[in-house]
Amino acid sequence: MSKPRISVNKLGEYLTATPSRRKRIIEDQQQPKTFIAARYSDARKEIVEYLSTGMNDESKILSATAELRISNGGSEFVEQDRQASASAIEDFLEASGDLDLEGLFVESGESTSSNNMEVAGVDISMRPDAVLKDQESGQVVGCVKLHFPKTSPLTPQAAEYVATAMRVYLESTEKNSAIDHSKCYVVDVPTQRVVIAPKSFKRKMHDIEAACEEIDARWKNKG
Repeated sequence: MSKPRISVNKLGEYLTATPSRRKRIIEDQQQPKTFIAARYSDARKEIVEYLSTGMNDESKILSATAELRISNGGSEFVEQDRQASASAIEDFLEASGDLDLEGLFVESGESTSSNNMEVAGVDISMRPDAVLKDQESGQVVGCVKLHFPKTSPLTPQAAEYVATAMRVYLESTEKNSAIDHSKCYVVDVPTQRVVIAPKSFKRKMHDIEAACEEIDARWKNKG
């Protein structure tokens, strides 16, 4: 039997979902669909590049958005994903004013050494989209986590759980850095909402641990 696993965004949704939706989330995690994981790849790439410039020049990302709108070729899924990515970029730009990158430089989250955090027997896939570092010290201070699906947007409460988990993850992997909770951003792209990790996080981590215990039990019962 495989080890229980869940993405941090799905964990945030799980914590605020109905019982029937929780059951479905676990089923989807046990049998993930590859094409779903591939969605919004163009949007993610362009947004991270835009963040890495300090969000000082919109011309490149706007040009990329226009190119996605007019591009042809590929399967129906590829075409739909290009259009969805273009819309996602436009939604992100509307929300980007709530991100404060002053005094920071941005690296792609792909450069992080580890992408998982284990809680109560469950492997949580963290995968920060961008890592934020202090320009003077070079230390990691926060991150940006993007959430794209329109069919399952993160509520503010769910996004706070995600941001809290990202903060704890960074504190565990960047032991020589001082993580700033206010620089741990979750961007729910379709709702154009930016949420930061709350200063007080112990209660939320208790909730996350309890949810992971439940996921672990349901996963094993599913066999």
